[in-house]
Amino acid sequence: MLAGDWQKMTAELIRDRGEITRLGNAWQRLAAASIEPSGLNSPELILPVLSRHPGGELMTVRQAGELLLALPVATRSLPLPHRTNLVTPLTLMGLPHADSELASTAIVEMLGALDRPLLLRSVPKDGPFFKTISREAPRFSVIESWNRAALDVSGSFETWFEENFERKRRKEYRRLRARLGEEGKLENLSLAKNDDAGKWAAELLALEAAGWKSTKKTALAADPGMAFALADACRGLHAAGKLRFWKLELDGRAIAMMYAIAEGANAWLCKIAYDEAYSRFSPGVLLLLDATEALFNDPSIKFADSCAIPNHPMIDNIWRDRIDVADILLAPRQVSAVRFKTTFLALTSERKARAATKSILQRFSKR
Repeated sequence: MLAGDWQKMTAELIRDRGEITRLGNAWQRLAAASIEPSGLNSPELILPVLSRHPGGELMTVRQAGELLLALPVATRSLPLPHRTNLVTPLTLMGLPHADSELASTAIVEMLGALDRPLLLRSVPKDGPFFKTISREAPRFSVIESWNRAALDVSGSFETWFEENFERKRRKEYRRLRARLGEEGKLENLSLAKNDDAGKWAAELLALEAAGWKSTKKTALAADPGMAFALADACRGLHAAGKLRFWKLELDGRAIAMMYAIAEGANAWLCKIAYDEAYSRFSPGVLLLLDATEALFNDPSIKFADSCAIPNHPMIDNIWRDRIDVADILLAPRQVSAVRFKTTFLALTSERKARAATKSILQRFSKR
């Protein structure tokens, strides 16, 4: 996607939904030639989300009609004015698509167009984007870094299963599957080429809404805009070959479902739901093992990110590899050092206060 060097690059923050939609094809070409895969910012996902998210914008860098960088963002006024990558129930990652041949120049152009600090969440620390942005950003700080469960997809599933778990645990997983199969006809299904991915998405949302998230009003179905966005996104991702979807069915009814987004040689796990009536059989764990086997059998996938919280009680004990990620704050030189530091301190203080509140609530809930 090498554009002529004599053409001036332009960075722009686009708010108009029609203009953003018209960039869809150019964004798909950019994603295919990006310096680093960014499946959770795939245009097939982000365009439906932006159409139903009034605060979302798209940061772009273009040259001679070609799109060289695309990053969905939103503006926040608290704790101090700044921008952040778009964070919704369906999106979380601050890794943009940037043209592999002109990434450094495009990133510099993006930075120069900023009028306030920019917070990028969950950026892989070992990837080329992190290395480039840490080198090129005039003001750069890591707000928080951590690691989460990941899967190095090399070798075979059978070898991984034998080496990853002791004999007793392998036997227990097989026992759980056999016991669940005694409840009815148990099937492990994957989304097929001619299946309607939107229907699979609706089925997953219904399964999630029937569980504890409905009581706490955190089920995605409670947000009609995001629920419709997921169905649209799944159809677009499926058509582009980027969607992986799995489910366990018992007597023809889904009892566990999960999907992932694939781009390049990477995959990212997304939403999972299961029927709590069968929790004694650990259907979520069984489905994750099925998904893991499917990833090993997918020749295009070399690495999978769980996208889970740190120290996740389930997946950390199954996927033993790790990916290092960080939330980073950056700004151009025209944002003063004082303003940048003040924003950094405000954001870190906000996180500490939130963590302290969460800890207190957890202690009271246990009592």
